[in-house]
Amino acid sequence: MIINSNLKNVASILLATFLFLNTYSQEAEKIYHEDYSKLSFVLQPSRITGFYSANTNGSSYPSITFDDSGSLQFGIYFNFAQKNNFNFKTGIIAKEFNPLFTLNVNDEDIGYGTGYSLSGINPTNAFIFSIPIKAEYFYKINDKLNFVVGGGLNLNLFTGGGETTSEVFVTSETEGRKIFNAITNQEQITFSGEISFGVNYKTKFALIQLEAFYNRNLLQYPATGRYFIYDLENSADVEGDFTIDGNFYGLSLNISPKKGWLQKKSKK
Repeated sequence: MIINSNLKNVASILLATFLFLNTYSQEAEKIYHEDYSKLSFVLQPSRITGFYSANTNGSSYPSITFDDSGSLQFGIYFNFAQKNNFNFKTGIIAKEFNPLFTLNVNDEDIGYGTGYSLSGINPTNAFIFSIPIKAEYFYKINDKLNFVVGGGLNLNLFTGGGETTSEVFVTSETEGRKIFNAITNQEQITFSGEISFGVNYKTKFALIQLEAFYNRNLLQYPATGRYFIYDLENSADVEGDFTIDGNFYGLSLNISPKKGWLQKKSKK
């Protein structure tokens, strides 16, 4: 009797567990098949990271230093397929690509020059259109809130491309001279991988998803180049090389309107 009772308890627990998991295993399907549009609007404030620069002679001055510059990104996702807790999406994201650097040259080497800027120098001339293919897993926390983890690949199409030149001039009332020149070779197509995690929240009007993400280029660098610093007052000329990984990290805000929002809007 005791054994039968224990078996019944175990069976009840297993059945309850199965029903619990089954109830919570259709979250992505319910969200996009029943409640919210498969179209999502995306806004991603982010920063560009992943740089390398060095003088070929091993010196540390004069030199250039890259900064983690900002990149505003926006676009749309289409959540094209759902299976249980998994969501699959694609779309197009437009991304600013402005890897800025500072020219490390002190005032004594510039002399009496004026009208120059040594920071915020962009060696590229590009904008990115990124086409992602991404999978997400929704873990239901409660009726309104889900934890989301995702990963995917991106095809990145760069405007511009080829070879570009960046220069810095120092001018005065009587003369001007060039103290810096950089030649950048830029790719037009790259591939990158992305991981993300965050939450989404159900409201009456939209599904709001906020997540942190990291996007890293694969196989090749978006840009490489060579720089020359010369004609300074006291320091010898130097040259060096740089690479731009073009990785991004930041926050992603995705908004999926309530199902039928376009029809309702057109009726009004």
